[in-house]
Amino acid sequence: MKKLILSGVLAIGTMLAVQAQNVTFGVKGGLNLMKLTNFDGHKTRASFNIGGLVNIELDKSWAIQPELLYSGQGTKYSKSILWGAINTSGTLKTDYINIPVMVQYTIVPSFYLEAGPQVGILAGAKWKAGDNSTDIKSDMRSTDFGLNFGFGYKTDMGLGFGGRYNFGLTNVFNTDKFNHDSKNSGAQIDVFYIF
Repeated sequence: MKKLILSGVLAIGTMLAVQAQNVTFGVKGGLNLMKLTNFDGHKTRASFNIGGLVNIELDKSWAIQPELLYSGQGTKYSKSILWGAINTSGTLKTDYINIPVMVQYTIVPSFYLEAGPQVGILAGAKWKAGDNSTDIKSDMRSTDFGLNFGFGYKTDMGLGFGGRYNFGLTNVFNTDKFNHDSKNSGAQIDVFYIF
């Protein structure tokens, strides 16, 4: 399934590149503020993302931008039980290789809005509580699907800034062990450079 999705994304990218007026490459990285939905006692976990991009300009207003990113995600957990007598806390750290394909629309020179789907491939997952760390990758789905919405500002020198919000569409857990229908969710603030 993963190979089929990746092949489809590459085929679409190739067709668009043939019709494109201008194809440029770049790098990007920034701050992730991620959490899991429907996870009682969850808090936002800060991490980072880094990777590369291909900007395929279709005309003066429209562009397609596929990206390949490492993304640190997960959530922090803190909950009081027995009327506050016992506090439990921990961190779920997940590592994804994300492939968003963004459609960008320039509304005024240098400023654009964007939206598009994203496929995430789980690279690692650990639950940490105190000094104990447990690998729980086998309890999580290997593929994650989501939708991204964002905006950005690109200077004439190729340097730019962007903000994006990711809405997860699939439950990240593949077992009933955690009894959650939790989805990835969160914001990204990035700096990018297009060569």
